[in-house]
Amino acid sequence: MRRLAVLALALVPLVLGACSATSSDVDASASPSGDISDIVIGGSDTLAPSLEFTPGLDYSEEQSKVVWDGDGEYLQDGEPLLLDIYGASLDDGTTLINTYDGLPRSFLLAPEVVGQELYQRLLDVRVGARLLVVAPPGLDADAESPIAMVVDVLPDHAVGAEVAEDPALPQVTRSASGEPSVTIPKGDGPADLQIATLVQGSGSQVKDGSYLSVNYTAWYWSAGKDEDGKWKKGDVLDSSWPVETAPFELQIGSGQVVRGLDEGLLDQTAGSQVLLVVPASYGYASKGTLVFVVDILDVWNPEGSA
Repeated sequence: MRRLAVLALALVPLVLGACSATSSDVDASASPSGDISDIVIGGSDTLAPSLEFTPGLDYSEEQSKVVWDGDGEYLQDGEPLLLDIYGASLDDGTTLINTYDGLPRSFLLAPEVVGQELYQRLLDVRVGARLLVVAPPGLDADAESPIAMVVDVLPDHAVGAEVAEDPALPQVTRSASGEPSVTIPKGDGPADLQIATLVQGSGSQVKDGSYLSVNYTAWYWSAGKDEDGKWKKGDVLDSSWPVETAPFELQIGSGQVVRGLDEGLLDQTAGSQVLLVVPASYGYASKGTLVFVVDILDVWNPEGSA
């Protein structure tokens, strides 16, 4: 999990793309006080928003406002937080951060991480909210100009329509936070890759070359350890769910993950939860059959992806 002293410290150029803010010509001779109400959020030619403002104004204090609230769960102190952020200098419109044309950033909802002003605002909104934040130069020693940020709150677990489970496959239950657990059937696992969508999301579709932000847990089916040193059925192999661990980022078709994940997540959609039963031939030869439950949090399809 990326833990930052304040959210403004995340304002660094991203490799995955940027979008220019919209502004008028700078009048270097004037520096009247500026207010967050004077900043307008607009559209752009990419996924990112744009910011329209009078450059060069003096912003002496941190400000924030809720542009709209979401319709998801209310945010809770200390919980994982997944944010899309577009930030620009209020002096000249230079783009400082843009996760919309890429993958979102993960934080913890705590004042020492996102700053006291934004922390208080986030405690009053739900997943799906959009906020506008203004940070004055003095908030960060490296910031030489005031900064405006558009912040969208994304779900940190699958959100969509429930799909009936196949009784022959492992059965999945979810905690209040969305973290999954499984009950694995008796006997050996199937010889072929099994794919089941448990929650059908409505976001972007996963294609060959897509970049994904996911939460996942992987369990052993039957090649577990017992007192003789073998893995027990149902033991967790790996998970991204602890709050200290960021959502996992991968690119489909790049060889970053096992074949079962590359093939099993293809054509799924953002917001979905997918159950994958991955035999050794599609996963790890030494670990036997594995059970994955994957929440697809975000999908970014760069221009030219299949």
